[in-house]
Amino acid sequence: MEIDKIIDLTFIKGKITYDDFSFLKNFKNSRQIESLKENLFQVEYLDTYLLDVGWYASFDINGSFEIRVIKAYDWNTPLFFSQTESIKTLLSKIIAAQKKIKQDQLPSTKPTTKTKNLDTSRN
Repeated sequence: MEIDKIIDLTFIKGKITYDDFSFLKNFKNSRQIESLKENLFQVEYLDTYLLDVGWYASFDINGSFEIRVIKAYDWNTPLFFSQTESIKTLLSKIIAAQKKIKQDQLPSTKPTTKTKNLDTSRN
């Protein structure tokens, strides 16, 4: 028997590897504090990126959701980091995190600058 998810995550583009998030309800955190923990949601992208969502500090009503994008398992230097207290805002921040992953995947296109021969001597 499959349990219906409450939060729709069909916008996620990666592979969901852990999900205790979609079962949260979109109401005040105080009514579901027992479900707010550090490990809520993880998504893998191309075996290089990890989108991680958790509630810090676990089970603390004064905590907040933290969203991180980790590249190449470098947890010390997240590619993206954000915090919020509401599920509605969290969903938009997850979308922003996915955009950051997509941007980072694009080849670096540094503009080439042509050096002009400037004659600074006076005639």
